[in-house]
Amino acid sequence: MSEPSDNGPANVVQTLPGSFGDLGALGRERALESGATLWQEGDPGDHVVLLLEGRLEVSHQTPDGEEIVLRHLYPGAVAGEMAALDGQNRSATVRARSASRVLLIPASRFRQFLRGRPDVLEQLFWLQLERVRSLTWRVSRTHHRAITDPLTGLYNYGFFRERLAMELERAQLTGDPVALVMFDIDHFKDYNDTHGHQEGNKVLVKVAEMLKKSGRRGDVVARYGGEEFVTLLYGASASDAWRLAETFRGVVAAQVFGGEGGASPDHITVSGGVATFPVDAQDDLALIKSADARLYEAKEAGRNRTVGPEGLGS
Repeated sequence: MSEPSDNGPANVVQTLPGSFGDLGALGRERALESGATLWQEGDPGDHVVLLLEGRLEVSHQTPDGEEIVLRHLYPGAVAGEMAALDGQNRSATVRARSASRVLLIPASRFRQFLRGRPDVLEQLFWLQLERVRSLTWRVSRTHHRAITDPLTGLYNYGFFRERLAMELERAQLTGDPVALVMFDIDHFKDYNDTHGHQEGNKVLVKVAEMLKKSGRRGDVVARYGGEEFVTLLYGASASDAWRLAETFRGVVAAQVFGGEGGASPDHITVSGGVATFPVDAQDDLALIKSADARLYEAKEAGRNRTVGPEGLGS
């Protein structure tokens, strides 16, 4: 990705926007060399900055020491106004990304100016609203990446474990049942050896898609690891989970995989294990262990089948 120019996007007018131009008489100019820090996170909010030329970078340091760039500021932008208004310390670091020229306005003068200029205050409100929307979108995207498996798009193991613990805690309070189904693709190593890992990845993606479509809306569907998948069904009985497992197993068995580029088409199957809270287990680890044990039984019994609590057929 190319670096944005120092003067910002083409739609940025190089004169001060609207009534921000009236801020010019309130402060003094200061030149900044490229890389110079205007203020650090935690510094007192004793002045506001109006960027006249160049480009500024706003960043925040996470608790583990990672620095995240929040946004870039271009000519006409105001920075530091929130700290100047509420008297709090700086919530971010601002430094020059290029040689820049700024107007420094004392916080007391800025507050006095706004008392008589509600139009400028309104402009600042809309700017802050736009920043919040932008950050919300970025946080949402980042959070989504953190809890999903990058290949299949299903939830990852870490998120599944968190949700399982949370749902069991809720079930203990309400008395609702919780069902867990663990799946494994049968002979997946053989498929990979025959067709290659790229084709194997295509199988994982397709199986994940079919599993998600087989369940109910609101079920937590995750990639447990490798060729293993898991579905968490809140409020579901053993028979509910059994029907889901069998539906999914049938859909997979009927699906043709491969066949692209002259390769021979092939079929795969899955095995499943069903366990329920509170009948089979009283906590999250025990519930996983119970479902996994029944999955192993399905494998030992010849694969392409579902094993659940006693009384459910195979």
